[in-house]
Amino acid sequence: MITHALNAERIKLLSTRSPYWCVALVIVFGLLFSLLISLTSNANGNSSDGTIVSAGDLSGGVTNFGIIVLMIMAVLAITSEFRFGTIRTTFQAVPRREVVMGAKATVYGGLGFVVTLILGVLTIVVGKLLSGDAGSAIDLTGSTATRLYWGIPVYALLCVMIGLGVGALIRQTAGAIVALMLWSLVVESLLSAIPKVRESAPYLPFNNASHFLDQRGFEIDYPWGPYVSLLYFAAWALAIFGLGVWAVRRRDA
Repeated sequence: MITHALNAERIKLLSTRSPYWCVALVIVFGLLFSLLISLTSNANGNSSDGTIVSAGDLSGGVTNFGIIVLMIMAVLAITSEFRFGTIRTTFQAVPRREVVMGAKATVYGGLGFVVTLILGVLTIVVGKLLSGDAGSAIDLTGSTATRLYWGIPVYALLCVMIGLGVGALIRQTAGAIVALMLWSLVVESLLSAIPKVRESAPYLPFNNASHFLDQRGFEIDYPWGPYVSLLYFAAWALAIFGLGVWAVRRRDA
C-alpha cells in the first residue's frame, strides 16, 4: 500500500506546476542571496576592517526565504486536494489516511531535502570563493559549515512536515499559508521582543531552528546547545504533523 501511495504522490508532484515554480524560487532565492552577500562584502571591505561573512550569512537565502517557499509547497500539496475534491479519490485508493500523509511527507520532504542539500553546499562554497577576504574566516570543512551542509536539508524536511500538518488542520490554502507566515516571521519575533513575555523566546520552535543554524546575534539565552535546539524543533514538527494526521483521520474528506 505504501508503494502505491508513494507512486501516486510522485505522479501528483511531477504533473502539477506549483512544485516546479516553488523549487525554482528556492533556487533563485538561495543563489541570488548568496551572490549578493558575497559580492557586496567583497566590494565593501575585508576581514581586517570588520567585514566578515559567515557560512550562515551565505546560506541565508535558503534558510530564510527558500524554506518558506517549501512550506507553501507543502501546504498546497494537501490543501489543493481538499479544494478540488481529489482527496476523496486518494482516500478511496489508499483507505489508510496516515499512509497518504506519510507518502506526502516522504515525497515532498524528500524533494525539499535534496534541493536544499545541494543549494546549501553551493551557496556556502561559491559564496566563500566570491567574498574574498571577507569570507576568509569560513572553513569549508569545519564544524559550522558541516553542520549547515546536513542541517539545512534536515530543517527543510521538518518544515515541510509542519506545512503538511498545518495544511491538514486548516484545509484552506490561504488560511494555512497566512498562519505559517505569521507564526514563523511575525509572532515569534514579537514575543521575543516584548519584555513581559520575552522569557518564552528560548522555547519557541523557529527561534530554536535559528539557534541551530546560526548562533550569532539573537540575544536569547538558550538553556541548551544548538543540537538540542534542532531536536526541540523536530519534536514540534513531528507533533504538528501528527496533529495533521489525526485531523485527517477524524474528519470527513
